[in-house]
Amino acid sequence: MAIILTTLKAVGVDREDAEIPFDAKRQVIRGPSETGKSYIRDCLWYMLGGEKPPKGIPLAEGYQELQLRLAADGNQYEVRRGLSGGGEAIYHRPLNNPDASAFEPLEDDLGDLLVKLSKAAGKQILRNQSDRGPVTGDDLRHWSLWSQTEIPGEDPTSGQGYATTKRISSFNLFLSGTDDAAIQVNKTKAEVDRIKGQLTSAEAALERTKAGLPDDVKREDVTDALERVDRTLAAMTTQYEARSTLLKQMRRDIADTSDVLTRIANARNHAKSMVARFELLEQKYSNDLARLGATNEGVAFFQELPSVPCPLCGTPTEMQVDPQDLTPAAPAKYRVAIAAEADKIRSLRSGLLSALLRETQRYDTLRVEAERVAQLLNGLQRQEALAIEGSRIEFDADPKTLAFRRSDLTAQLAIFDEVERVTAEIARLKASSVRKRLVVNRDGGTHGRAVADRSKALLESWGFADIENIALDAEECDLVINDRPRLSYGAGRRALYLSSLVIALMEHALQEGHPHLGVVVIDSPLKAYADPRFQESTDVPLARVTDKFYAWLSNWSGNGQIIVLENEEVADATAEILKPIEFSGVPGLGRPGFFPHRDILRSNMSPGLFGDAPGSLGSVED
Repeated sequence: MAIILTTLKAVGVDREDAEIPFDAKRQVIRGPSETGKSYIRDCLWYMLGGEKPPKGIPLAEGYQELQLRLAADGNQYEVRRGLSGGGEAIYHRPLNNPDASAFEPLEDDLGDLLVKLSKAAGKQILRNQSDRGPVTGDDLRHWSLWSQTEIPGEDPTSGQGYATTKRISSFNLFLSGTDDAAIQVNKTKAEVDRIKGQLTSAEAALERTKAGLPDDVKREDVTDALERVDRTLAAMTTQYEARSTLLKQMRRDIADTSDVLTRIANARNHAKSMVARFELLEQKYSNDLARLGATNEGVAFFQELPSVPCPLCGTPTEMQVDPQDLTPAAPAKYRVAIAAEADKIRSLRSGLLSALLRETQRYDTLRVEAERVAQLLNGLQRQEALAIEGSRIEFDADPKTLAFRRSDLTAQLAIFDEVERVTAEIARLKASSVRKRLVVNRDGGTHGRAVADRSKALLESWGFADIENIALDAEECDLVINDRPRLSYGAGRRALYLSSLVIALMEHALQEGHPHLGVVVIDSPLKAYADPRFQESTDVPLARVTDKFYAWLSNWSGNGQIIVLENEEVADATAEILKPIEFSGVPGLGRPGFFPHRDILRSNMSPGLFGDAPGSLGSVED
């Protein structure tokens, strides 16, 4: 892709439009000085994104806006900017759609749009030794639009100042199609200053860190001491773990034995309680038998006693008690009942004695077992006490003291590690703070050879048959002709040699599909060659060079668009084909200049804008 300029127009209220059409391939705008040719170049620079508006001239008074139309990628674009400055407005419409007559606004930035249309979007170029960035509209304009002073100038093609690096990079991008994305740039001065600040902080941190170490301590000593402490603690840990395992088993045995003893003691106490109860019950049975025996003897004695009246009142016995109790059978019944009750108690007592004997035996057995288990439990408890007591005297070192010592040694070792880290960081920062010169090998290679050969062919077609060899210095972005740098020649040859270079670069870039704006504007490439001040450079006749240059341009059909602004006249036969736009510089004779002629009071004219020549129209430079 590339752009094609179609028209440049200046409009204003109550002013006739000033419009310049451009042929899609080549356009010559010719006329004498002070007719506005260089003004057109300045307008194109401004309308393609330049910041500086064209110089104010009297004939431009009343004109408010410039409009530039260009075609690219199947669309027509119109850029509008105020002559007095400010931003741009962009409009577009399809080229091949007859119904799309009205332009629609486009929100793109002009520089970004030109970069995209020139296939340079996403390409990275060096801006300086420490910065890399995208291609901008300024890079495109610099290698496409050449002013009347730049063409024969003695300055390098990349210019002078801060922008030189990026212009060299963009030239080589157009030449080879390869950008600088893979080139590692240097650090900026701000980054280096920041690194130096970090270096100072790191050095101060190193001194603070070293202050935490004794003067005579060495890392090896600290490491050895830490290993010894770790071995001691490991041995103690191993012993404690073994003893802990043993104690755990002992305590499990103690717990199990204690549970057994508890169960036996409970059973023993229960047997003892039963024995006591049975003994108490046996005493009750004995007492009951004794009472029943005494009762039986009393009843028997009562039977043997005679019946006598009351000694006091003389009342007979049978009148004092129930007569039934005095019958001979009554005491016998009592004695039978007593005998039956005594038999029952004796029977119960027999079973009780058997149970008492069994519980007594059980109690004795449980008592003996309880004593045995209690002795076993006491033995286990003594073993536990001995094991615990043994751990207190087995190690001379105190684990707490060893732990504190290990903490101190670990802290010292951490300080040594920090010293090593900070020292390494200081070394890295010192290496990073050095800004090495960025060396980029700009070798045009086959692309440079192709552009040089194309430039040679152009110069030969323009009449320069004395060129024996030609090369492209990609580092200088310039030609070396007959083993001489272009800038070593006179102004006339410098101008034409540079013209051949920028045209050849455009053709090569577009042919190879490399980024390029697609248009070259050259202001007065022949003027310096025709200037009497540079006659020493015109070893090839001017008429010959002029005629051949215009004849070549009239038949040129290469890649891109060429716009030439020139003073030198075009031969009639060539003009029939080339159809240049002629500025007469004379009111009423053809087209006077860029702006339509109108009378301007001499008092309103700024000195130096018109010159002293009659008929001057007040444009810049030309």
